Amino acid sequence: MANSKVDLRRPRPVCILRNHNLPIFRQADEALIHLLQDRRLAAAGRSRHSFSPGGLMIEIRHKDSGAVLKTVNGESLAGEYFEGAKLAGADLSKQNLQKADLQRADLRDADLSGANLKGALLNGALVRGAIFDGANMEKADLTDSFALGAGFHGANLNGAIMRYAKLSEADFSESSLVGADMSMAELGCDFSRANLMKADLRGSILAGAVMDGATLLGANLTDAKLAGADMSGARLEGAIMAQGRKLGVGGFKKKEARPWWQFWG
Repeated sequence: MANSKVDLRRPRPVCILRNHNLPIFRQADEALIHLLQDRRLAAAGRSRHSFSPGGLMIEIRHKDSGAVLKTVNGESLAGEYFEGAKLAGADLSKQNLQKADLQRADLRDADLSGANLKGALLNGALVRGAIFDGANMEKADLTDSFALGAGFHGANLNGAIMRYAKLSEADFSESSLVGADMSMAELGCDFSRANLMKADLRGSILAGAVMDGATLLGANLTDAKLAGADMSGARLEGAIMAQGRKLGVGGFKKKEARPWWQFWG
């Protein structure tokens, strides 16, 4: 009989067949999912839950009915995990949501006025009709978000990312969008008196946009669709147009009106 040795240092793979419909296995699967989520969020400096020693709890209520939509254990909502959460109509005004994960969350008609959303993730979030007036959204990520008719009046969106976002009819009046990335986004919005200095608007659709009194110094408008946009009163010095061409101090120049007879002959 051949003398065989077993390598105890490398355990053999074991295939376990189990019934996932049993409660004990469903709980194990959920625990594994939460563990993977916690590891992913910890790597990004966030947490799925923030438990406080005092056992404090935050109730997120509907702004009109007062119904409790979600409860969170902790002293603030900073860094919380709300991916895919159903928070339509929620009252989150003045809440600290810094670095919170709100990806693909339903925030339709929610009130986030005055909230701290610095560095928050709102990728693919549904925020149609939501109010972000006066909110701090510096470096927030709203890529692929649906924000039709949302309000961002006076909000700080410096360095925010809104690539491919649907923002038609949104209100960005008097907001700060310095260095924001709004490339390829639908921007038929009210940008009255907004600061878009050095913003990235490449390939964006600006039909219906109102730029009265807006500042676009050094903004990149390469391949942007400007047909139907009201650029009157906007400051465009140094704005980059097609093929890297920069506008001078005069900005866009209107064609001089000519008498009708000069078009003949």
